[in-house]
Formats: sequence, C-alpha cells, structure tokens
Amino acid sequence: MIEIKNLSFARGNSLILRNISLLINSGDIMVIKGPNGKGKTTLLSNIVSFLEPIEGTVEYDGQKIDNEIASRKFLYIGENNFAFDNLSLKQNIDYWLSINNVTFSKEITKNSIQFLFDELNLDKKYYQLSFGQKKKLQLLLLMLVTKETWILDDPFNGLDVESIAKILTLISKKRENNGTIVIATHQDLTIPDYKTFFLR
Repeated sequence: MIEIKNLSFARGNSLILRNISLLINSGDIMVIKGPNGKGKTTLLSNIVSFLEPIEGTVEYDGQKIDNEIASRKFLYIGENNFAFDNLSLKQNIDYWLSINNVTFSKEITKNSIQFLFDELNLDKKYYQLSFGQKKKLQLLLLMLVTKETWILDDPFNGLDVESIAKILTLISKKRENNGTIVIATHQDLTIPDYKTFFLR
C-alpha cells in the first residue's frame, strides 16, 4: 500500500504540487492524469524517492519510502532513455537483469522479447533503434523484472496499437497477481476497474 499524505513539492519559487493526498492499495491500477506541466512526472518521482517533498510524506506499508525501499519494491520506467547507446541490446538487457538481481534462462528471455517484438536483432546497438523500439525495450523490463509495484511514466507514448494492447495485457496480469501499478498517462485504459487521480 502506498499512502501519500499532504504532499507539496516546489522547484525554485514554483509550487508544482500542493497538498496531495492519495491512497493506493495493493492490486490497484492508479492512473495519474492532468494537463502537461501539472506535475505528473514530479509526483511519480516523489513516490520513488527521486525527489523530496517540501511538505508531507510518501509511505509504503507504513514506512517512509527511501532509496532502499524504492529499489526493492518498485520498478520505475520513466520518460528518459535508460540504456547505454553504444552497447548492444543483449548487453543492455544483461546489465538490467544483473542490477535487479534477476537470472533468466535464454529461452525465457527470448520468448519475452518475441512477445513485444516480432523480430529483433540483439546485436544491434541501442542508438540504432527507432523511438518506438526503444520504448518497447523499456517495457521488456516489465516482463523480466519482478517487483511488487510498477511506476510507469507515459508508457504508451510512441507505441503502436498492437504494442499498447500487449502492455495492457501485462498490466492486467500484474493486477491478477495482486501487483500494484501507478501510471501517468493521457490515455484512457481499455481495462476495467482502474482508478483515476486528477492533477489540476
């Protein structure tokens, strides 16, 4: 359970978030919506302890979220590139798995890749991918890294309809296993019973 209590955040003299309170239970899909510039990414960054609020707290199961808790409990996928441009895709994937203490057989990794990509040359360098391919490669982490909570910042941006449907399938399966998903997106999800929090 994630509980945000009276959170406010400022950048310089600009107050980005004011008195945000929100309860996200295990098994929830919580969609954070709001116009550009209203603080969706900032709120996610406060949840995963990348940023510190000027007031209020963010707790996970009653404990203040710090870097250690965030590392163990959260898989965060943000807007920025997260891979090494000059490494091959295989090298990048091996690196992601190693820092998350995950070991998979080559067959499981191959099947996961094929779920998102019809065909992908793992010897390609990351910089050689299209924007959409880079986004799908980010989302490969959802299949390969097991964390209790997913924090996803605009995960559908740059993806085609088929890829979005696959991601929604992963999100639905995550909830079936009592996982928690927090998503910042403009898109209405085509899955039932998700909750919405509006930043105005």
